[in-house]
Amino acid sequence: MIIDIVPPEAVGPVRIGMTMDEAKRALATIDGHDPQSGLPAVYDSGMSIELEPAPGGTVGAIEVSRPYGPVRVEYRGIDLLGTPAARVVEQLSEFTELEEDEGGRSYVAPALLLSLWRPFVEDENPDEEQGHFFQSVLVAPPGYFDGPNA
Repeated sequence: MIIDIVPPEAVGPVRIGMTMDEAKRALATIDGHDPQSGLPAVYDSGMSIELEPAPGGTVGAIEVSRPYGPVRVEYRGIDLLGTPAARVVEQLSEFTELEEDEGGRSYVAPALLLSLWRPFVEDENPDEEQGHFFQSVLVAPPGYFDGPNA
């Protein structure tokens, strides 16, 4: 199964700006959904999807945590959470600017309104999965990364 990331609009069937109720129903349509999970939505693959509410009860941002097994979380054919982080950075850098933060633990693609995160950097040892692969991807609307001091 492939979950398509379409920044700054959607993750799979969930769209920025949907009501939270619409988004919860959309999350339930993804294969492997645990109906008891609530939010974040949890799946058999270990993937979870968190919705950040915006004013007015709509979806303001969507964060996907890394699945295990046959689920791929893709942007333009790049498996963002299943490809080694260094390779993801290399591939994304071919067509968009990336801002590195936290010594390589986090990257933001401002033009895409997409960010990637891992708890530590371990680009050499693939057995150290939490540092070798990004563990989450966030899709946000315009203005999300501007912050109060931007």
